[in-house]
Amino acid sequence: MKQADLDYRSRKISIKEERIGDLIRKLDEGRFLIPTFQRPYVWDPDNIIHLWHSIYERYPIGSILYWKTRTYLHVHRHLGGFYIPGNGDEGDPCRSYILDGQQRATSLHVSFHGGAGKIREKYDFDFTLYFDLKNAVFFFEHEYYRHRWDVDGKWLIRLKDVPDLPSDYCRCLPGASPETEMNLEQLRGMFSEYSVPLICLEGYDIPSVCAVFERINQTGIRLDNLDILIARSFEDCDTVVEEDFPIK
Repeated sequence: MKQADLDYRSRKISIKEERIGDLIRKLDEGRFLIPTFQRPYVWDPDNIIHLWHSIYERYPIGSILYWKTRTYLHVHRHLGGFYIPGNGDEGDPCRSYILDGQQRATSLHVSFHGGAGKIREKYDFDFTLYFDLKNAVFFFEHEYYRHRWDVDGKWLIRLKDVPDLPSDYCRCLPGASPETEMNLEQLRGMFSEYSVPLICLEGYDIPSVCAVFERINQTGIRLDNLDILIARSFEDCDTVVEEDFPIK
């Protein structure tokens, strides 16, 4: 279908639920990409903590809006400093570009995998996220030894290890209680039970997608004039443009 043929009659909106673990895996595989008319990653560590706490408490964190298209955009970003392949499904000619939810998707990805120096202007911060099973709180690497003073290290679980934890993990630890077992069940359930709504746009051309992007970003962290200009003037190009910070 030619770009000129992409009028309102070809546009489709669909919604599906995606579990957190599956969403992170698809981000790893390059199933979702970030077009360069997106603003840079701006969330701070407290935002990430609040995001995971909302998931832990089964609060809604909002939907992720993406554009599925055969249009190949050679311009895309590393996600949170991690290299993302061009397309995770080689058999699918379509690509999926996140229009709304980049901050949340990047936060989930970078805190799950962890590591320091991944985000521009936060080179010295280690995004490895932990959960204290005794006190039911999330914390980052720089606070690890403060928590270690209060509890045995076996109670401090790296987020990336949560999906593989056995359901009876707490029972063999000294000081286990019904409360800690409930904390573990609630923690493990984040990856097995919690889902995020994914809203898919199909049949949209680049100008209409940029218009959608501009309109949905009139709330929350507002775009500045340069962001709007980039969104309005965005065109496909033949050069791969990546983030200008090191990947470790």
